[in-house]
Amino acid sequence: MQAGKSVMFCATQRSGSTVVHDDFRNVLGYPPGNSEILYQRIILEKTDRLWREVWDEVSKLNTVHGYFVAKFMFHYTPCISSFIERNSTVGVERCLKFLPELFDGFYNFFADAIWVYVERRDVFAQAVSMYLAETTQVWHRRLGAPPQGGPPAPAIGYDYQRLKPYLQGFLAEREQWQVFFRHYRITPIRINYEDAAAGYPGYLTELLDKAGLHMIEAPPPRRLLKLGDQLNEKLAQFLRHDVIADLYSRSHPVA
Repeated sequence: MQAGKSVMFCATQRSGSTVVHDDFRNVLGYPPGNSEILYQRIILEKTDRLWREVWDEVSKLNTVHGYFVAKFMFHYTPCISSFIERNSTVGVERCLKFLPELFDGFYNFFADAIWVYVERRDVFAQAVSMYLAETTQVWHRRLGAPPQGGPPAPAIGYDYQRLKPYLQGFLAEREQWQVFFRHYRITPIRINYEDAAAGYPGYLTELLDKAGLHMIEAPPPRRLLKLGDQLNEKLAQFLRHDVIADLYSRSHPVA
């Protein structure tokens, strides 16, 4: 069994992939959907159903004009791959290094997909976005929706020791997605968050052309709104400075 026509968004957290996924559905006239439906069913909910049953459900829920559409983070993809192969994730842990045996099941099932790689150029801002989202539990802001709860962002201080692991993890996952693409001879469509943020809806043209799809006439406004503000920019600048200082001190040890 294989998925057939699919659009696979490969990303890291806080890279804008949720926005890209929703924009794609939006310009085609579809309502918001669960971009990480396989992560939810298999990892969060720990389903006890067989893969073929899970796939039968999610493929119906996430099909857009004949394409199954979803996004995946590198670190949990081996769990999805294992479940596809053997209906279980037992023994599979968070992964930051590509090994073919951990990804073959995933790739083989989605081999006919259009692969899309979503990346945020400013990885410092990405780390800060993750830090603030986890601290406030405010992950997204939707057009017309009331604000989500959580501690006020301005009260959140800078914490290098918490931010540094996010930065290291994102850099590792970015690199390993490229290893994944090279191994399976994939040439993905590349979407940068910064271009997508400023270029709605035109930035989706390459993907839509590849899929043979067309935007609806007069696409509606973007449904997911930017969360970042001056606090994000300030913390990202602090992080840049500390990383530079850290690297300099390691390369120029005190005699």
